[in-house]
Amino acid sequence: MLRRLTLTCMAALIAASCAGAAQAQAARCEPEKVATKYPKYANQVVKIAATPTGLPFTYADPADPNRMTGLEIELIEAAMKCAGLKYEYNKGAWAGLLQSMFNGVSDVMAGNVNYRPDRAQRVDFVLYSNAGATVLVQKGNPKRITTLADLCGKTGSATVGGSSAMEIERQSKECVAGGKPAINFIPAADAEAAYRQVSNSRNDFVMDDAGSAAARLSASSEMDMALTVKSDRRSGFVVAKGNEDILRAVAEGLQAQEQDGRLVALMKKYDLDPGLLIPVKIEH
Repeated sequence: MLRRLTLTCMAALIAASCAGAAQAQAARCEPEKVATKYPKYANQVVKIAATPTGLPFTYADPADPNRMTGLEIELIEAAMKCAGLKYEYNKGAWAGLLQSMFNGVSDVMAGNVNYRPDRAQRVDFVLYSNAGATVLVQKGNPKRITTLADLCGKTGSATVGGSSAMEIERQSKECVAGGKPAINFIPAADAEAAYRQVSNSRNDFVMDDAGSAAARLSASSEMDMALTVKSDRRSGFVVAKGNEDILRAVAEGLQAQEQDGRLVALMKKYDLDPGLLIPVKIEH
């Protein structure tokens, strides 16, 4: 009995050791091996889709508008360096950039893209975080919005195709089901347009990713936070479907930053809760 238990424990230790070794190997940075690890891109430039208005994930540096910065910019640039890959940015509105992924114009997109089964049919994901949504209102909260139910009958905006837009549409259906008026949802091309509609008093509220909303509130005093909705939605980077070279490069680069603590440090740097982090994983 003791011998069997000993053998079982040894087998478990070996399995755990092998799993740990495999993970460490998967996260190893070997830029000198780019030609053998990522042959398709050894002499090509990786096209990274990113919006310059996606605080705090991807945005133009205020001190140098030609330079991109943000949490996911730092993450993806470190991943490209880890893989030894050259890159350039394909900039534009968030919704249009997601379409560029579907069309194969871009190789990878940064910008806190939420996982959805319909998107997974057209792109692959490298996920690293859970998401949340925040409702921002005009200064002083004149419409007294404090709960999701208070959005019923109000006019609100969010980036078209984003998770906040889906949350508004879901809540609007609940409003109707409960005998209340639907939300008058006005989709916006990007976050800038959505926020502008509220600051100009055209809309009652804007719903945005919790991280983006926090960054904007810290930089501006024109709005107030009404409420935040935590969710189990997962988010991260998307890669053109079937592009295994870039999918592996992004995943391995994020795993390396996960293991050496840089991922947690960057979350803190951009005032995001490290508690939102999940183990880096590929999702098809």
